[in-house]
Amino acid sequence: MRAQIFEALEVRFEIAKSGREAWDVSMVFAQRAGAMGKQCSELVPLVISDLEMPEMDGFTLTRKIKSDSTLSSVRVVIHSSLTGVANEQHACKAGADAFVAKFVADELAQVICRLIPSINDRQH
Repeated sequence: MRAQIFEALEVRFEIAKSGREAWDVSMVFAQRAGAMGKQCSELVPLVISDLEMPEMDGFTLTRKIKSDSTLSSVRVVIHSSLTGVANEQHACKAGADAFVAKFVADELAQVICRLIPSINDRQH
């Protein structure tokens, strides 16, 4: 994942080193949102996950996010070099909102803008 895309879009982001760390960070944001009386998606509108990660793969992370009542409104994009119909279908079944092949920065930027409408509002 390229931090430059987020910087260019002026989107705040955090990078996790493993699927487990991404899950733990997501839970912290869910607790924070709950304490503020907000949906977690108001604080974290989007999670971008690789498929191959230490401790927890992207399919598992996506399923956990989408099945958790405090996180289910958060959009999940799978961004992986493991392309192909089977992986895209598996990501969809896990609950991913989009699948973008790695190394296609323009497509990733377009998906981010589509899934976080407030980005478009700022840029126009």
